[in-house]
Amino acid sequence: FQVRGKLYELIVNCIPPELIFRSLVAALVPKLDNELKYETIQHAAHYEHKMQQGSKPIFHLEAFVAKFMATYKAWLCKI
Repeated sequence: FQVRGKLYELIVNCIPPELIFRSLVAALVPKLDNELKYETIQHAAHYEHKMQQGSKPIFHLEAFVAKFMATYKAWLCKI
């Protein structure tokens, strides 16, 4: 719930959703290993593209964050 609130707050304050995507990815990628970097960038590109086609950016931002969290959890369980 906190993630959605923060994303919504950014959108309400006129921060472009594309900038939010790029900032999230830029903050996440340096902290990941190569396997996760590739997957994260791939998912970000997918959801950003879907966002361009859709009308509600919050849904696509949330979907990206949820996908990243699931991917990261799976990676942690694999270690």
